[in-house]
Amino acid sequence: MIFRIQSSQCRECHESLRGRRDKQFCDDSCRAKYHRKTNKPSPLIRQVEGILLKNRSILKELKQINEPESPSDRQFQWLRRHGFDFNYHTHVEALPDGRLAIMCFEEGYILDEHGVKPWSALKDALLSPLPG
Repeated sequence: MIFRIQSSQCRECHESLRGRRDKQFCDDSCRAKYHRKTNKPSPLIRQVEGILLKNRSILKELKQINEPESPSDRQFQWLRRHGFDFNYHTHVEALPDGRLAIMCFEEGYILDEHGVKPWSALKDALLSPLPG
């Protein structure tokens, strides 16, 4: 009895395949290339991800140089000068006192009527129990 092995083509390089019937790729390199190509994010997703990562690094820098007595409006202007895009953030949290915390991943800022404050500058005060 003679067994015939059905020959098919590699999904990446289209070379003829030999071996198992359900084999889809000729080797690991073709398999990896194919999956990298098919799972590659769209240009729009890469652009938005880049903006979010830039916003996060700017917020991190603001947190490190933050002076406690610095006016909120000056910090807002600093963010704008450094290219922060206020249209992009990962999530928004409403705080118990009514202000909003705008977040880019784990970094963020508090939005109030005077401007912005880095999240970490107020984090301890916000997490402590309210008086009364």
